[in-house]
Amino acid sequence: MQTTATSVTGKPESTLSSALALLLVGVLLCVAGRSAAESAFEEILDEVADPLSQIERQIETQEYAFAVAWLGRHIREIEASQNRFNPDLIRPITLLGDAYMGQGDYAGALEQYQRAVHLSRVNEGLNAPGQVAIVYREADAYRRMGDYELANAREEYAYHVLKRGYGPADEALLPGMLHLARWYEATGNPFSARAVYEDAFRVIVANGKDETDAAIPILKGIARTYRTERFPPYYAAAVASSDLTSSAFDQPVSVNNFPAGERALQRIVQIRQGHVDAQPIAVAESVLDLADWYTLFDKTSRAETLYEHAYGLIAEIPEFDAVSYFADPKLLYFPSPGNPKPPPLEYRGEAASGYVEVAYRVTDTGYVRNMETIASDPEDMMDFRVRKSLRLARFRPMLIDGVPVARELHTYRHEFTYYPKIKDAQESPPDAS
Repeated sequence: MQTTATSVTGKPESTLSSALALLLVGVLLCVAGRSAAESAFEEILDEVADPLSQIERQIETQEYAFAVAWLGRHIREIEASQNRFNPDLIRPITLLGDAYMGQGDYAGALEQYQRAVHLSRVNEGLNAPGQVAIVYREADAYRRMGDYELANAREEYAYHVLKRGYGPADEALLPGMLHLARWYEATGNPFSARAVYEDAFRVIVANGKDETDAAIPILKGIARTYRTERFPPYYAAAVASSDLTSSAFDQPVSVNNFPAGERALQRIVQIRQGHVDAQPIAVAESVLDLADWYTLFDKTSRAETLYEHAYGLIAEIPEFDAVSYFADPKLLYFPSPGNPKPPPLEYRGEAASGYVEVAYRVTDTGYVRNMETIASDPEDMMDFRVRKSLRLARFRPMLIDGVPVARELHTYRHEFTYYPKIKDAQESPPDAS
């Protein structure tokens, strides 16, 4: 019987030799010059069982130029020896797109991803779930190019592929649903996100897992959409939800439904408390989430009771210092003041930096009070907006022995970019000629 020599690590010597050779190539990159190192690396790739995995690592370490050159040669070899629709082309073409993405060539990356998706559909079927990971890459390329409408369309297409491939109640559909819901959240569309999360919860119920940890990220998402709707994070979102139309889910109107968010967070507490080996920190965190919800919605008495309970849970954990953990208020909501609106391009001067610094007090109910502008430059340019943002801010209050107390002498400094307005050209003296 033929045996394979192994090292003291238990791994085949050939594997260790390849790993050692790759390490030496890394040294060559630094010492002998890139051309020598790349030639040596190409020879090693020809010998390893899975060269594409090594190329994938090259892309992860930002060795994009070498990856592009090697993948281009590898793709041409497959096309010459097989054909242009061979399934073996899907992975290297996708990796070539990844390398282009790393180089900032988003249009080039998109072209490769589109070809890879086409090959996947030809070889695996129109609704094969294998194409979804590449479709997500297409969406990311569109997003980086600033085309959020097409990015949104690809995200929704990926979900429809999964739904047709798995069926509407299949548990395998859940990762794709969560992906789409988070995309909607990231693009300022809490209504569509909520519809996805609610549909995902119905899938969880259909599979009998609504009392397990699998339900927790979905319940958190439902609560978060109500919270985001009531407390939008910015004055102006980078992408307005009105710019994107969702065709993935029906969106029943349910605005600022406090009880629905409350029920979702209460259910998370029940799930975590129901574990036989319930982790105190996990239970405490879910209790704090519910207490913060009550603070945001001005249910002060309910919040105080839960803060005291969470403080007691954390105080019993040996590796946690409850006093330090609650020694400062924790920011729950703060709409960013952003930058002042710039003047039109023809009246816009060189960009400059400004700031506003404000002292304030956080009350025992989490509100900001007693604001005082310490300094601002330019004076009065952003003072009002910064103070307005602080007035709308909400904090988890400081706790002493589980009791909320006020916290004095906080300071916030907001730095911003502005463009001084130059004098209108028409107001300048006429030319002497």
